[in-house]
Amino acid sequence: MTSKNYVVINGRAYNTITGMVMDDIDVKKTEVKKVQPINNRGTAVSNIHANHIQKSSTLNRRHVKMPQRTALAAKPQKTRASVQQHVAVKKFATPTVSKPTPERIVVNRPAEAHPVIRRAQNRNLSVNGKLRKERRPLDTNNNPLVAPKKVEKPAIKTAKELKNEAIEKALSNEITSNKKARRRQKKGSALRWLNTFSVGLAVMLLGGYLTYLSMPNISIRMAAIQSGIDAKYPGYKPDGYALNGPIKFKSGEVSMRYAYADGSSAYTITQQKSSWNSSAVKEFFSEKYKSPNTTMIDGLTIYSGGKEAAWVNGGILYQISGDANLSNDQIQKIATSL
Repeated sequence: MTSKNYVVINGRAYNTITGMVMDDIDVKKTEVKKVQPINNRGTAVSNIHANHIQKSSTLNRRHVKMPQRTALAAKPQKTRASVQQHVAVKKFATPTVSKPTPERIVVNRPAEAHPVIRRAQNRNLSVNGKLRKERRPLDTNNNPLVAPKKVEKPAIKTAKELKNEAIEKALSNEITSNKKARRRQKKGSALRWLNTFSVGLAVMLLGGYLTYLSMPNISIRMAAIQSGIDAKYPGYKPDGYALNGPIKFKSGEVSMRYAYADGSSAYTITQQKSSWNSSAVKEFFSEKYKSPNTTMIDGLTIYSGGKEAAWVNGGILYQISGDANLSNDQIQKIATSL
């Protein structure tokens, strides 16, 4: 082998490329250990541990003084050799402290009034402006031009003055209480009068409404008294019909007229004292109508023909006449309501 291609580790040779053990190489013959003698201090290796080191011994303080201690600041500091810093290093560069420049003394200008204020001062003041200028400001604490008012200490009052003030105060309270009581009394009387008036008005309205409802009954009662017969007001009237005009009466007869809302038709109910019976009423209708309709309801026999109807009850002959087209059912309801 011309060149060394192995490594000796623990007395065995290993290939530097494959790392395999090379047993064919005799390490003892090829590798010669060269032992260099240690003679750095001029002493042989064999004589390094031959010298005996002297043991330390404590000084006898009775004969030797203790050395004086020097302060840390008094000790000479070892100066470290200054190393020149590279130009490219900027992180640890020492900051450059700029020297303070002497300040320039500036002289303040005297205060000057604003041009707007100068123009306002030179302008002629009006009457209101003069009054505002002459008026003293209210806030005397923050305005140095206005002198603060002197606070006068209250004078000490005598017992007599205190007594008179208490009497005057009591009298004034009594007067005010009397005024308040009178006001309350006036308000109470006004409220009572208003309540009475409202109640009276409500009673009047209710009475007028009831009078309006009972007016036909009152009128029929007066007509019955004047005519001398027991006339009655019907409790039923067909839809759309109402009493039209006053109730007419004469001796032994009362009549009332009902008209439709648009005035197109009307019928009249006549009540008169008579001695007829149902047979006489039938003969009367037979003369006018050949075959009159006969209806019996609630003990009444009603004869009707055309637009007329008649029946007898209690010595009074009831007749319905006019141009109204009343049905048989409506006529029956009118007859039973009388």
